[in-house]
Amino acid sequence: MTQIPPEWEALMAKIQMWYDNQIYPVFSPFNLHKTRAAKARNQAKTLMPSSSAAWALLDQATKDAWKTASDFGTLNRYQLFISDYSYRWKNNLSLPGTPNAYHQLMGLRWENPDPLATCRLRRDCKDLVGPVTISFNYKKTENAPTGDLPFSFLATLYFFKDGKNQTITKTWEAGAGNKDWQIVSETFGEAGQKYFHLTILWYLDGYDATIDLDRLLVEDQAGDVYRESWQFKAGKTWDYDNLYRKEGWLFTPEYHVPYFDVVYLG
Repeated sequence: MTQIPPEWEALMAKIQMWYDNQIYPVFSPFNLHKTRAAKARNQAKTLMPSSSAAWALLDQATKDAWKTASDFGTLNRYQLFISDYSYRWKNNLSLPGTPNAYHQLMGLRWENPDPLATCRLRRDCKDLVGPVTISFNYKKTENAPTGDLPFSFLATLYFFKDGKNQTITKTWEAGAGNKDWQIVSETFGEAGQKYFHLTILWYLDGYDATIDLDRLLVEDQAGDVYRESWQFKAGKTWDYDNLYRKEGWLFTPEYHVPYFDVVYLG
């Protein structure tokens, strides 16, 4: 039997998933998916009939709660419920799930298991007009007391005025101890002032804690600048933009488990 090198397994799983989800006949190195067989397999895999029936049984108040949960992202209330139901069914979780006004399905889980490690998360945006508002929801679970290094962020706006480059900053700190889901919203900057760059730097240096983040939103005078709900793309991965020319994400250390992961929030 051919042995697949461990470093190839993720790629092979993606390739196999692509073939498995084809509707029409297609040749592959593994087997030939014929039309009738492929349709039968897809029909067997779909959860739409059972999830649709479960949706029909919900009362109006629960459906409205799913609408509230879906307001931030691109899915409507029914689509969010179907996605949640499918995930829970595939992972042997109780059915149906409960909508949550603080998050949708997935979120960024951020941990720092090394008390000596520098652990930071940075988002950059450009070309904004003040005032600028930074909003996000978070949940914090302490694994060890923070001491004097809390979970916090420093936001910096860069602008040109009076013939020179200038900055204005905004800081925020989470309180000590465990925190159930919290809403953070901080506004700064002068109305009508043009800012060519914004950096938001979250800190978890030397702090053994687990942070769940969702519903990140950066707004300026005109409206949304950046909106992130950590939805999975094809292949069950979060597709993010690396920092380039004053836009994107920067992770310290690099994006990988156990420091950073996109997980189901339940």
